[in-house]
Amino acid sequence: MKKKILFLAIIFIFIIAVGNCNYPKKGQLSKEEKVEDFEYVYDAIKNGYPYLDVNKRRNNIDWLGNKDKYLKRIKNTKNDEEFIEEMSSILSDLNNRHTELIDNKKRYELFKKSYSKNNWYDFLDDKKVVDRYNSINHKIKIPKDILLKKELILQDVIKDKVGYIYLPSMASKNGSTDKDLKMIGDYINTLGEYKALIIDIRGNLGGSDRYWQGIVSKLIKNDIKMNGYRTYRNNSKIVKRYTDVRNIKLEPIENLPMNVKKNAPEETLKKFSDFENTSYTIKSNNDLKFKGNIYLLVDEKIYSSSESFSMFCKETKFATLIGQTTGGDGGGLDPVLFKLKNSGLIVRMASGMYLNKDGICDEEFKTTPDFEIKDCKRTTNFKNDNCIKKVLQLENINA
Repeated sequence: MKKKILFLAIIFIFIIAVGNCNYPKKGQLSKEEKVEDFEYVYDAIKNGYPYLDVNKRRNNIDWLGNKDKYLKRIKNTKNDEEFIEEMSSILSDLNNRHTELIDNKKRYELFKKSYSKNNWYDFLDDKKVVDRYNSINHKIKIPKDILLKKELILQDVIKDKVGYIYLPSMASKNGSTDKDLKMIGDYINTLGEYKALIIDIRGNLGGSDRYWQGIVSKLIKNDIKMNGYRTYRNNSKIVKRYTDVRNIKLEPIENLPMNVKKNAPEETLKKFSDFENTSYTIKSNNDLKFKGNIYLLVDEKIYSSSESFSMFCKETKFATLIGQTTGGDGGGLDPVLFKLKNSGLIVRMASGMYLNKDGICDEEFKTTPDFEIKDCKRTTNFKNDNCIKKVLQLENINA
């Protein structure tokens, strides 16, 4: 009898153990649900992501070819937290800061607030989405640079000779772009006979093009027109829905100008379906008294709209660039968001590839400085800043 009871007890323990191995804990995603969400992301990247071939050339990563490896990693996750971490890591292999898993509540709330005034997305208030971001474990790290907003700085490097504007972001810390532009404009009006103005955007992760264009308008005598092209893989349902809801005027990819076709990445005509002409004009401020040289300080963190500013300065000769090659992906439209059915997680994906007027892909080649500085770290003391030292050298000014 005792042996029979012992045998039944062993069987019971075995059943419980097997059950715990094969079935998720209450509220956790099953293996099948995680795989289904991964497959959806994979197909979305395969059909709509613009930089797969760029990533191959620059980083030697065949993201699509890694599917089996990624799938194995997803299947091996033991809980939702590990699944989120693996999905974030897998998407990071694309090496594009506009493409990511929204893996924390603060980031989710940021995008929810940003898109609350338009009708681009109908899932940001879904119960499953809200519940997911309310439940995410806070152990998942949030990059400090994303949340920390630094102060705008307006001051002279050399009194009455060299001015300095530090732009930590292409957005106001206090939420008022107009207020920032007024302050910057007032400072520019004091420059008068200064020899030079330094605009420092090192570490600037982006924001709004309106911000830097408002500054440029205060520093040019004549209007400046910029031409470029955004190309889309609009055969993707996710991308097409996005370009449609934003009423973007598209043309067939075959209609790109000949010089653009010649210089564009080889996959442009094969894998992209449509393009948008992105021409725009920055109006001048006729009251400008400053006639000195302008320098832009850049580093590898420059991205998105700060990259657009770097491209503008390089292409138009508005400023001399000093520092390191930038991070890229300027000139593009906002990334597109899409929801994962089972987890309620949101993925952000670069929506298109930007080509300049000559067809050069910014994400592939970035913006190279006119003068490269190996140690270009920004310092609080101007005298120890290698980029500022270079400006003073070019201007023949002794600090």
